[in-house]
Amino acid sequence: MAHTQVKLTSPPNARADDRKKHLMNIFRDVTKDCKHKQLRRMFDEFADYDALNSSANLMFSSMVDCDFLDEARELFKPLPDQVTLPEVIVFTMVIQMYTIARKTMDAHKVYQQMIASGVLPTAHTYTTIILATTLDPNFVGYAKKYFLEMLDRGMKPPYATYRSVMDAISYRGPGEEANKFVEQIKAKGFIPDHNGFQNKPCHLRITFMCDDLHHNNILDRDVQKFVKKLRACPTNLIESTMKMFCALADDGNVSEAIEFNTTITKTRTEPSVLFHTLVIEAYLKFGKIKGALEAYLAMLAAGIAPNSYTYTVLIKGLAAYPEFFGDAKKYLLEMMDKGNRPNAATFTAVIEGFANNEDKAAEEEGKEYVRVMMDKGFVPNAKAMREVLKGRPIPVIRRIMNVVLSNLKG
Repeated sequence: MAHTQVKLTSPPNARADDRKKHLMNIFRDVTKDCKHKQLRRMFDEFADYDALNSSANLMFSSMVDCDFLDEARELFKPLPDQVTLPEVIVFTMVIQMYTIARKTMDAHKVYQQMIASGVLPTAHTYTTIILATTLDPNFVGYAKKYFLEMLDRGMKPPYATYRSVMDAISYRGPGEEANKFVEQIKAKGFIPDHNGFQNKPCHLRITFMCDDLHHNNILDRDVQKFVKKLRACPTNLIESTMKMFCALADDGNVSEAIEFNTTITKTRTEPSVLFHTLVIEAYLKFGKIKGALEAYLAMLAAGIAPNSYTYTVLIKGLAAYPEFFGDAKKYLLEMMDKGNRPNAATFTAVIEGFANNEDKAAEEEGKEYVRVMMDKGFVPNAKAMREVLKGRPIPVIRRIMNVVLSNLKG
């Protein structure tokens, strides 16, 4: 009598748990050698699969918001009988984070680990690694290779990705190399069909933005000098980009950080919000507070939405000057109404403005202001505030904490 062979399988939950452990092992393996201080701190925050999955969901939403719907669907397409993230997402997320930090060697190493493990890149993975490899002259050959691979696999690269490769080739090599590459991609059916402002090199975008501000009498001489230095030294812009990205993530505004990152991947250049925020910061640095406020209003008039970092810079700058304290209060509430999350330093800067008046009326006004913020869902972190206030005179600290703690006790 023939015996029927029974295939033993693990319970679905057990398989899912094993899969989650496998994905976390991949993540830890591809990030274990990270020496970049800020990235290391961010990688360490992914303590378990739930944290990884949450970040991936934010990445999906950001891709959709940036019109990467088809790419998002491809990247997040589940494998048969699996309820966890596909492996390619883990690799792509890490490559993206290394790319935003301008760590081309590390991004490429992770990409090679992905290929060696048998995981195929999606269109968004290609877009990300191409951007990374155009940032370093030693990797431009790989950028061309991956662009051609995309075409061979039937994928249509975004125009910004093409522009990124062309800029890298033209900037670092003879003109015939660019012409040769154009002929190669045309032979594979890729015909560039767009050339908009968003895809212009970042130094040109800075020029256009600042020319517009200058035309409207927003830029003064000191800020013009600052902008010239920004144009002349790409390293300054790279550092500013990473500073904004990490500040958003560190303050818990992860969705904004991912959106910032995805915009760079899509357009091959820094978002306009960065340039405008840098101008606001420059005015504050030179002690020209009215100019900073005017630059912020010009930013809004240009249709550029501030992010949490922009608000942080502006509010802290305004709060330090009594004549602009009313504006600081206004924009902190505006920040919350737009769903942005103020950090302890920003909140404390405004409360300190109430405390500095040293009178009962200002203290009561401050308490009412805190109540309004709490009604909007904000919960003051007393411990974080004390860290911010280290080094302040004891009487000032007491007045500030009294304004806040009276509401927490109630």
